[in-house]
Amino acid sequence: MASRKKEDLVELRAKLLMGIKRSATREPSLKLATEVLTFLMRLVRHEKYDKVETLLEVLHENGSLITAAYPSEFVIRNLVLAVSKIARDEGFRSDISDATSAFNSLTRLWIDRRKDDALRVPLKDFREKLIDGVRELQTEMETCRENIVRIGTELISTGDIVMVHSLNSSTTIQSFLKDIREKHKLRIMSVQNSSEPLNNDFPVEDYIKLCEAATKMAHVTKVVLSAITVFPDGSCLLPPGGRSICLSAQRHNVPVYVLCAFYKIAPYFLPDPSIIIKHTLPGLPFDMARKFAGRVRVLQPAIEYTEPGLVSLYVTNTTVINPHHVYRIITDYYHQGDVYDSPDFQKDEAALNSEKLGLGAPAHIPPVNDPLKA
Repeated sequence: MASRKKEDLVELRAKLLMGIKRSATREPSLKLATEVLTFLMRLVRHEKYDKVETLLEVLHENGSLITAAYPSEFVIRNLVLAVSKIARDEGFRSDISDATSAFNSLTRLWIDRRKDDALRVPLKDFREKLIDGVRELQTEMETCRENIVRIGTELISTGDIVMVHSLNSSTTIQSFLKDIREKHKLRIMSVQNSSEPLNNDFPVEDYIKLCEAATKMAHVTKVVLSAITVFPDGSCLLPPGGRSICLSAQRHNVPVYVLCAFYKIAPYFLPDPSIIIKHTLPGLPFDMARKFAGRVRVLQPAIEYTEPGLVSLYVTNTTVINPHHVYRIITDYYHQGDVYDSPDFQKDEAALNSEKLGLGAPAHIPPVNDPLKA
């Protein structure tokens, strides 16, 4: 029976990895996050463990395998770290409930909880409590969009001219604008990529190309974008063309609001953005591609790194926050023991530094200081 469950987990992980690899375009973050969290929940339910420490090893091992399939998708490792924090918190509560008494309560205050025995003591009903914690995380993830829309609508006023980007691929922006239109009368200007089909189900007053965004920015009052990943220093990853729009908005003093769910906020910094920038083929016409063959290589970035100074506010599912204060909400979803105190974190940092110094590096280096890399 145990071997059958083990085979099911391996098959489920392989199916998840195959789906990520076969995807021609980037899937919505919510869909990817739901698939990853479903796998992690089954892992927590069926994997054999009796200690928090054992479970953390299992989570990090499977997390590193999934992350290796798509290193530029930070949502995967973010959810693994979030589940790890839930495991640590539930283990801490179980340890307290098993040994709480008036006799030794004062003595236990001296225990360093970052290195406490909760990682090693056997746990009784830890599994069910952990599953309930993961379900709460899943519920919060499913209601993120509604909460972002509810909080973000207060930033838009009647008569605003709002410029958006990646409207067809971002269901969060669509829900955001749909709710605003029910409350305010505004004009929407959507920046359309050449390879992106028009969305006839969502009416927009103006469709413009990316090259026209700079000239149209003089008439815009607000810019709304959707983030792929947000880092503790306030920087973020945006869809291609997002940074150009932010630069134009900064020149015309137009506020930029970036929508971001909690599972997109990463607990680690990005030392070198060029490492994770993924490029795709621009889709040149056949005649032009034939002339360029062997002479010129034309690349198109799939994501763009944007500095914190180009973003006015981040709209999350719980609050509206300044880019320079993003680090304050990191501890709500992640534990420092899974990030900065991890020996793998130090290992990846050393590998990255050696690569910069030209001392050589392994064949595959994680895109950031990845605490999940085994």
